[in-house]
Amino acid sequence: MKLKHAILSLAICLGVTGMQAQEKNYEPYPYVFVGVQGGGQMTLTNYDHMKLFTPLAGVNFGAMFSPVVGLRLGAQGIWNKTAAKAAFGPYNKADFKYVTGDLDLLVNLSNAIFPGKTHTFNTFLVVGAGLAYAWNFKPEDGMTATTLKEFEWQRDRLTHNIRVGLAEEVNICKNLAVNLEVDLNNLHDRFNAKRNWNNDWQLTAMLGLNFKFGFKKREVPAPEPAPEPAPVVVEPKPVAPVAPPVANTVVKKPEVKPEPKPAPFVPEKNQLDIFFNLAKANVNADAEKQIRDMGEWLKARPNSKVTVTGYADKGTGNAKTNERLSKQRAEAVKKELVEKFGYDADQITLDYKGDTVQPYAENDKNRMVRVEAITFEKK
Repeated sequence: MKLKHAILSLAICLGVTGMQAQEKNYEPYPYVFVGVQGGGQMTLTNYDHMKLFTPLAGVNFGAMFSPVVGLRLGAQGIWNKTAAKAAFGPYNKADFKYVTGDLDLLVNLSNAIFPGKTHTFNTFLVVGAGLAYAWNFKPEDGMTATTLKEFEWQRDRLTHNIRVGLAEEVNICKNLAVNLEVDLNNLHDRFNAKRNWNNDWQLTAMLGLNFKFGFKKREVPAPEPAPEPAPVVVEPKPVAPVAPPVANTVVKKPEVKPEPKPAPFVPEKNQLDIFFNLAKANVNADAEKQIRDMGEWLKARPNSKVTVTGYADKGTGNAKTNERLSKQRAEAVKKELVEKFGYDADQITLDYKGDTVQPYAENDKNRMVRVEAITFEKK
């Protein structure tokens, strides 16, 4: 049952990831996180490295203050091994326990190199420093007194720890990320109880989870309503009065005046901008009212043609997604005009620009469809 619950939770997170890639109602930075890690470590010495390999566990707390820079405070340990030998003798091993505490600087290289986007995969540079504490030194059975002298620091020990490494993080959903981190740590030789005054190098590799929270909500301003079109007043043509005939009088034929030439045709134009929510192509209640006004205007002018053009904002998504989204928005508006107002679909020209054309300087206003109508002269 626990495995089923874990698979279900992961599926929900993956579904939320796809939705949030389009509809981001929160700011991705800053945020705080709690992380747990597990893996292994080995000390790089002249001895067989794999025989000094031990499991490793860690926990950390931190925050990303901006898309590029963050800090992390963490601890890791707890098992370790060391080896030494006396002159012309065999190697002997010893077990001990340790823990390191470090303050790490996190630099998001993905955001530093490619700013302005929210990445699913992020590469971090890790640089930190702290202290390492070792205790519970236990030589293996059969170690000679001569070899034991090589382990001079058999009591508890406190040394420095300096690290540099890389971490690859994959965002599963808004609040959960998986990471793989590889670090190279520099410690004093006392760390593994040696009596040399050199520094040791320790290689660690850990797989972990980061639980993120503390995001701020993103304020999305409502689009300004488009101005309603001015009413068109059609004045009736004047009718010339006809005088009644006079009895017993000679009625002169009225002079036939030439018919006045009709005024040249002046087309009427109407334009409407319909705004959409982020990553949405459905027509909301406000847009329905705007389309209704346009539909009534067109119904009164059957001698008209309409161009419906869809757009998407360049600040979110990618070119392929935005092209598809602008097409869906244009098709939704055309459907409203045809199905709800009976407008002839053959008189509608459909177009979509994706994010290649930005009619407005303000990024969020470019999530829109522009309807342009013009009347033509009947023949």
